[in-house]
Amino acid sequence: MTTTSNRPDAEVEADFNARATQLESSLNELETFLSRLDSVSYTALHENLTPLDQARFDLTAAYTLNSLMWAYLRTRGIDPKQTQLKSELDRVKSYMDKLKSVVDRQTAARIDKQATTRLMRNALWEQAHSKNKRVKKDDQQAD
Repeated sequence: MTTTSNRPDAEVEADFNARATQLESSLNELETFLSRLDSVSYTALHENLTPLDQARFDLTAAYTLNSLMWAYLRTRGIDPKQTQLKSELDRVKSYMDKLKSVVDRQTAARIDKQATTRLMRNALWEQAHSKNKRVKKDDQQAD
C-alpha cells in the first residue's frame, strides 16, 4: 500500500539512484581517459604538438587536476575556498585567458598598408578625375 507521503521519498530515491548511476558512469569514463593519458609519457605527448597546443594541453591538465581535487575536497566535507586551491584555479584561468588573447591576436585580420595606400590613392584619383570631367563639362555647357 502506497501513501502520498511515501511517494516523494520514492521519487527522491529514484532521482538519487539515477544521479549515482550517472556519476559512476562519468567516473568510469574519466578513469579510462586518465589511464590512456598515463600510459603515454609526457614528452611523447609534447613532441608532436605545436607550442600553442602544448600550452593548451598543460593548462587543460592543470585545470582538470585542480578541479578534480576541488571535487574530492567537497566530497570530504572540506570547503575548497578555504584552501589555496581557489587561488590556483584562478591562476590557471588567468593563463587560459592570456592564451586566448594570443590566439585571438594571431587570427585577427591584418591590414596590408601598401594595398590600403593603393586603394586610397586610386579612389581619390578617380574621384578627382570625375570632378575634373564634370567641371569641364559644366564649362562647355556654360559657353
